[in-house]
Amino acid sequence: MYCGALARRILLFTLYVAISLLTRGPFIPVEILDMDEAAHAVGSWTWMNGGMLYEDFINNKPPLLYVYYAFAQLLFGKGLLAVHWMTALLVVPLTAFAVSAFFDHEKTGIYAGLLYLLSSTSFLAHDMQSTNAEILMVLPGAWAVVLIRKAEMSRSRVRMFFAGMLFGIGFLFKYQIALGILAVGVAVMKQAGGLRPIMQAGRLRSILLRSLVWLLLGFLIPPGITVLIFYFARGAQGLFYWLFWNNLLYSANPISWWEGTGRAATYLLPFLLVSLPLWWFWLRSRKLFDDYRRALTTGLVLVSIPPLFVGFRFYPHYFIQLYFPLIIAAASGIVQSVHRRAIVAYSVALCLLCTAVNVYLYYGNNNVYRERDPIYRKVAERLKGDPCYRGGTLFVWGYAPAFYYYAGLDPASRFVVMGQARLTGYVSGNLGSLSRPSQSGVPLHWKWLFSDLEKNQATYILDTAPAGIYRWNHFPLEKFPRLQNYVAENFERLDVVEDVVIYRRRQCSSEKEGSLGSSFTSSGVQGKQTLNFSARD
Repeated sequence: MYCGALARRILLFTLYVAISLLTRGPFIPVEILDMDEAAHAVGSWTWMNGGMLYEDFINNKPPLLYVYYAFAQLLFGKGLLAVHWMTALLVVPLTAFAVSAFFDHEKTGIYAGLLYLLSSTSFLAHDMQSTNAEILMVLPGAWAVVLIRKAEMSRSRVRMFFAGMLFGIGFLFKYQIALGILAVGVAVMKQAGGLRPIMQAGRLRSILLRSLVWLLLGFLIPPGITVLIFYFARGAQGLFYWLFWNNLLYSANPISWWEGTGRAATYLLPFLLVSLPLWWFWLRSRKLFDDYRRALTTGLVLVSIPPLFVGFRFYPHYFIQLYFPLIIAAASGIVQSVHRRAIVAYSVALCLLCTAVNVYLYYGNNNVYRERDPIYRKVAERLKGDPCYRGGTLFVWGYAPAFYYYAGLDPASRFVVMGQARLTGYVSGNLGSLSRPSQSGVPLHWKWLFSDLEKNQATYILDTAPAGIYRWNHFPLEKFPRLQNYVAENFERLDVVEDVVIYRRRQCSSEKEGSLGSSFTSSGVQGKQTLNFSARD
């Protein structure tokens, strides 16, 4: 009997893998779905090459994200295609399997897992199909909930401890998954008689309160180990500075009311319309659960809502965390409804429609997504054809991590992700920040930038301002005299590729061109020598 149940579950997981590949397959070959992916890949390379996260590469994302990217590339080869494959083959199906496990893989669970696979791809592929921190944090968070999905399970210290550890692991992908602990706490307190005085006698109350302590203890272990690792590696200061202090400033995002409202109308409202059936059946399904499960699922939905409003950016990948709680909260009502087949048909149709639209957006002859712009590859090829390429380093003035990704050069500075750099007044997702004066930059960060450029002897600097990539035309070099003077004193203009200006360190050009002869020209390398200097890629 056990073997039969195991075989059934293996078959179910295989089915989920097949559906995941079917729904995500068209976008796996798109090398960079979202610019954040390029930044994450560069961060993983920095770490794999012995660099220190938050010292040699900075971003506001927790460290496990880069570990995941590195692990995927160790399994499937270097590059983002490896990451896409691992996400489609393992992360998404395992999350759908957790949805099914919440209902013990019975009929409701099978339906729920299927709905997760369909619904989680039914919006913009730019966010839903890319491997971002949100899609990764949901996996351990979902299995944490599965561990304590029933009232009697929440009384087990072991289950609560490991559920806490899973929430802690999810926290190391992105922070908001930890809010699930609040939902668990409310559900447990519901069993214990609500918010009556905690000192009231009662064995059940004592057991439940102790289980919450074990939940919190388990949660603290993964972040605690991470802090110790960075402390002994002498990187704790950078860890806390970028993940907490700088991230708080980024999250504050002083956006205008008009812009925030516009972003909500552009992203949040369409998402609510697309997911409307799930919200409807969530409200209708609440009476189908016992008190514990009702409190747990309701709490999970409610704690997933506030993170949508952080900074009022309403990036669609912020919505990913809602799918798991919404589907487990709505699934019972959907399966018991006489319209369940219509709901599944609606989900399939919506998935097909969104897939068709997204295929057009990424493969059609349009300029909707800047990630598809051939400029990144063109500049990379120009750099690879230069005699100074081998062993060189690169700094990009602008928000364009794809240049680092395609060029394959080590970053000459920790500031790869300009949205987090605070070298200018620019803040991602805030058009109003484009008009802030250059003095809005943090002086300490400028000090770090020039220190990095000298320490790593930057070989190339790309100026993306003339090309206006991601509105960087608002930050031309002449607005930053110190950087402009540094470039003028130490670099020469090598080439201009579709308005991206390439500067090369003078010392590098004199040494390498002198030693390699005169066969190299300012336009590139001829003959076999081109292959020799492209070998790094």
